[in-house]
Amino acid sequence: MRRGAIFDFNGTMIYDGAFHEEAWRTWARDNLGLELSDEDFTYRIHGVSIAEVLEFMTGRWPSSEEVDAAEAEREQHYRDLCLEHADGYHLIPGLPEFLDELVARGIGINIATASPLVNMEFHFEHLGLARWFSLDTIVYNDRSFPSKPAPDIFERAMDRIGLPARDCTVFEDAPAGLEAARRAKAGRIVAVAAEFDPAFLADLPGVDHVIIDYRDAADLYDLIEAR
Repeated sequence: MRRGAIFDFNGTMIYDGAFHEEAWRTWARDNLGLELSDEDFTYRIHGVSIAEVLEFMTGRWPSSEEVDAAEAEREQHYRDLCLEHADGYHLIPGLPEFLDELVARGIGINIATASPLVNMEFHFEHLGLARWFSLDTIVYNDRSFPSKPAPDIFERAMDRIGLPARDCTVFEDAPAGLEAARRAKAGRIVAVAAEFDPAFLADLPGVDHVIIDYRDAADLYDLIEAR
């Protein structure tokens, strides 16, 4: 029986949390005079849509024009930071080899990310993601479905590789995303401890396994291929 692996992107395939946080801190400070806390990122920003972040920051639901403007400014700053700090902008250690082995084993793989298309095009160009994925197949934030912790994004990613949830393992780093994977009824859920304490992630509902990176992957293959 075929198995699948669905990956969140930010914090799960790359360690880019510092870039995202700096971009949001700058935007909030420049546009709202607002200083964001670490707890804001943990519970209100990581893994959710820009519209929901703006609602949290302003206390009201933003117009589509406000979302577009904030997204364009914030995401451009984020991409600039990636290029300015090239030494820290790369796939998580062990991930290229892990993806190669999944493909060799016939495991269906896909990405389900809250990032917009413009960012994913940027990452495909600079990180060589076309080696494993297609922009036509991955699921990104096109505003056509609710954001995490709703399960829709993972359900769509699973559907696009033709596999039911019970046969898929989801890799995710943020609490909202881990809850989305649980609600999607993923067969297995792996938490990637990029921005959060491993013990904290291990205690979240539905989490089966916690990793720091992908360099010691023997247990992961067993988890994904378990019958």
